[in-house]
This record gives sequence, structure tokens and C-alpha cells, in this order.
Amino acid sequence: MEHIFFSGSFIFLFIGMLGGILYPVLGNAGIYMIVPLLMLLTGLPADMAVPIGLAHFAALIIPAAVGHWQTGNLDYKLLLLIMIGFIPGLFLAERIQLNLYVFIPYLILLVGAIIYKIRPFALLPKPNNHFRKITLRVINQLPGKTFLTFSGIKVSFIVPIIVGGLLSFTGKLFGPIAALLLCPILIICLDIPVMVAVATSTVCNFIGMLSFAMWNDFLMIPLNLKILLWLFLGSSITVLVLSSVIKKKLYPVPVAALLVLITSFTLWTLMLGQPGHQVLIQQFSFPSNLLGWFGGVQG
Repeated sequence: MEHIFFSGSFIFLFIGMLGGILYPVLGNAGIYMIVPLLMLLTGLPADMAVPIGLAHFAALIIPAAVGHWQTGNLDYKLLLLIMIGFIPGLFLAERIQLNLYVFIPYLILLVGAIIYKIRPFALLPKPNNHFRKITLRVINQLPGKTFLTFSGIKVSFIVPIIVGGLLSFTGKLFGPIAALLLCPILIICLDIPVMVAVATSTVCNFIGMLSFAMWNDFLMIPLNLKILLWLFLGSSITVLVLSSVIKKKLYPVPVAALLVLITSFTLWTLMLGQPGHQVLIQQFSFPSNLLGWFGGVQG
């Protein structure tokens, strides 16, 4: 480990823009790539890259979470049960330390996303799938049934709590890629209606990712907040540009423009409150020292 001064923030802005470009190319898989990009391009260790990636992902899905909440497809009771499982999952994850292994699920996701773009394949099993029927049968036999009025089904309260624990455990260790788990589990294992599953999982992922980031004292470190804002500024500018020029808009243009304005103002305010502040971090020297001044790296 060595001390490296970042004289500028070009690299973080670039990574955010790259994440925004990957979004329409790879679908949702693109916005999960911030964690490996941070680790590869700046050498940040996993315990710093993961909470930054979590907060970045939470910020990006704010419009989607608000939209699903407004449409009224959110199952509040299911959401509450999942959130109850967050805390034990976080405590369990605290006992495990990962670094390079964080790359593995992102590498699998990247390969899968590329294959899907070339030759699409079924992402979820069909309703009459044999293994799905077995899974539903086993879950239906569990005790502690509670009726989810909004979803219109009975389910053991143990299951969504376990799902919440699994989400927080994987999120704490691997970052935003954990968000991929929730919606398929709700549809396949709990037989939640698709629209309700999508809405509930989106809002739950927003709350969860932000909570996991704050669990790491993320907002208590000005450096982390500054890196996050540069990343999000790059992503939101890219999303604004793409939403303005492509037919399939990522965000409504006014929403994307508002995100850029809010992020810019917040970043300006933060930097104004720390005049002359140079970003100092401890990180691995390779490969970030190859980026030169453009990456803001000064030995």
C-alpha cells in the first residue's frame, strides 16, 4: 500500500461516464460494473470500492424506486419482512473479508450479459418448471404463515426474512450485484406477481444498498462522498445525453437534467467547504499509476 495524491477527479468522472455508457449496452448489468472498475482503474481496495458502488447504485435507482412507489405496486408488508432480515445478514458479513474474490460474480455477470446480447436466453424458469414447483412446494410447507394482502398469497414469514439476510450478506460483501438476487427470488420462490415483485425489489434494493453503504460509515468519510459525487455526475451526464438522443430513453430527460444539477451543486458545495483539499487515499499502486496526470495520480 502507498499514499497517492489525486490532483484531479478525472478518473472518477470517467468511470462514472463509462458506467453510464455500459448501461444501455449491457442493460442493468452495466451499472453494476462500478465496483470492479474502481478496483481495476484506481486500485481501491474492496472495503472502499464496495460501499461507494452501493451508494452509486442506490442513487441511480432513485427515479425507478419513486416511480414504482407512485404506481402503487409496492407490497409494504413484504418489504418490511425483507428489511427485518437485513441486520443479521450484515452482522454475518462483517466476519468475512474479501478482496480479489469480489471480481468473480462481476466477471460472471459481464460474460452472461455479453452472451445474452449475442444470443438471448430465458432468464427465469417457466411457471411449470419442475424444480420451481418443488421449490414452491417446500416453501409452502414451512410454518409461520402470514397473508400478504397486496400480493394475495400466504407465505411463511421466515422466507422473506431469510431473503433479506441473503441480500444484505451478499450486498455487504460484493456490492450492488446483490440487487440481481431479489426480484427473481420473489417471483420464483414466493410466486409474487411480477409487477409487485419488480416494484418491491426496486424499492427494497434502494433502501438496502444505501443502508449497506452507511453501515460502512460511508457518509462519515468526506473522501468517499466526493468520489461518489464525481462518479454519479459522470453517470448522470451520460444518462442525460443518451436519453436525449436515443429512442429508448434511460430516464425522462427532465429527471436526468435534475440529477445533473443536484449532483453538480452538491459537489460544488462540498468542494467549496474544503478549499485546497487534496484527495488522499491509500491504495495499490498498480495499475492506477499508469494513468498519469489524467487519472489525477501524482506520486
